[in-house]
Formats: sequence, C-alpha cells, structure tokens
Amino acid sequence: MRLGIQVGASLVRGGFMTFGEAFALLYLSPFRGVEVNQAHLTVFSNVEEFGSRLRRLGLELAAVYWSAKFHLREEHEFIIRDFERIRGSLLRLNSSTVVIGPPPRFRAFEGDKDRYIGAMAEVINSILDKYGDVRLGVHNHWGTIIQSEDEINLLMKLTTPRFQLFTDIGHLSVSGINTYEFLDKWVGRIGYIHLKDDTQPFNAAKNWGEVARRFKVPGRGRLDIVRILSILKNHGYDGWVTVEYEDPESDPIQDLKFFVNYYNDNLRGFFEG
Repeated sequence: MRLGIQVGASLVRGGFMTFGEAFALLYLSPFRGVEVNQAHLTVFSNVEEFGSRLRRLGLELAAVYWSAKFHLREEHEFIIRDFERIRGSLLRLNSSTVVIGPPPRFRAFEGDKDRYIGAMAEVINSILDKYGDVRLGVHNHWGTIIQSEDEINLLMKLTTPRFQLFTDIGHLSVSGINTYEFLDKWVGRIGYIHLKDDTQPFNAAKNWGEVARRFKVPGRGRLDIVRILSILKNHGYDGWVTVEYEDPESDPIQDLKFFVNYYNDNLRGFFEG
C-alpha cells in the first residue's frame, strides 16, 4: 500500500495556508502522493509547473477528485468534454486515477433512485468504454446520491467491472455502514481509499454539522484503523490510502504532526518493508 494525502480539503482551509505551503509541509513526511481537486491542477500556473513541484518534493499525483451533475442526462455531453480535459492533464502528469464525487441529494431523488443512479452509471460506462487508460471510481459520500449501502450497491451493479469503489472510510461510518464488513465484502473491487476517523462509528448522522464534528484525523476517533488496514492487506490490496480530515475545529498542522507520530507508532508496517 502507498500513503497519500488529500491536500486541498485537508491542509488548505479558510486561508490558513496556501496550496504551495501545504505542499512544502509534506516534504520528508511519510506521504508519497497527493490527491487534489480538479481546480488545483493549474494552481501553479499550468500543469507542467504542477508536475515540477511534485517531482521536487518526491511526490506522485495519486488522484484527481472530480464532481459533476452525473445524474442528469442533459449534462452528459458537457461532462464527457470536461473529462477529456482532465484526462489530458493526467496523462501529462503520468497519472490515471479520477475520484468521482457524487452529486448532492435532492428531494426528487428519494422517489426515483433508479433513474438518477442509472443516468450516473450511463455516463461512467460511456467514459470507460471510450478510454482504456484511466481508472475511475466512486467516492461514497454522506449527503450525496451515493450515500447508503443500497445506493452504492446499485451503482456498482449498473457499471462496468472496470469501475471501482474509491472508498471513503469516514463517510461509510457516518452513513451508518459497518466499515469492517463493507471492506470484507467489496475489497475485490476497491481501488483507492480515503482514510479518516469517526468519533461515533456506524451511527448514521442526521446533518452535515454533526458529520463535520465527527470527522477526525486517523487515530483521533474511535474507528480501528489498524483493523481497517489489516483487512485491506489480508485481501491483497496494494493501492493508495489517502489521508483526509475535515475537522473544522482543528489546526491542520497539529493534526498532521499527530498523524505522523501515530503512523510511526502504529501504521508504518503496512506501508514500508
């Protein structure tokens, strides 16, 4: 397994630090790759400069996070053009992984899930049929149309086997899903991991304010992180495990320091040696 970090959401928040400063902070850390949002691909003026920054810090581009209105068929032509632009940037950065962020939940969705998840599956299948040099997977996310286990199951049923689960551990937990059982069931189709902790494992959250308060940097919550990584390792998973944390009351630098110590004491054996 390889250790990465989601830079945009995890370290750049409310003007606390610039994107460049967040990158520099990762130098000589255990992280070997970064995930960024699609907008960050040109944050250093252009894709080539972005790649140069990565190389100077000894980092890889683990993935790009991409969100769109996948559930609306009238948006599919635009979505495919947008993907082609992202794919071009990825190829220039020697990367191939795109994390799909599902659309937010909306009132009409509850009564017609098959329609909207079916439309999402259609555009995903079209992209994967056309491009054989990319890896796409869905990021399960509380408050979106891919939140519950039934919704995850439906999307995976309707998509080509090339489409993967890019599982977010924290969002599974706050959606009321038993994370350990889910990983055991789906690990064969999991191609990427977002790793964050939860203070109330497997209890379904009622609102975003509760979700935000529950998310912690790995090791500060009540999920068994060692057990999670053991399940993945025992099933032969060797992809990216990308740390992400969104605690609005925390200091991201202190959280990063805490995680590095926690990693050295508890997790190093999963990633090194």
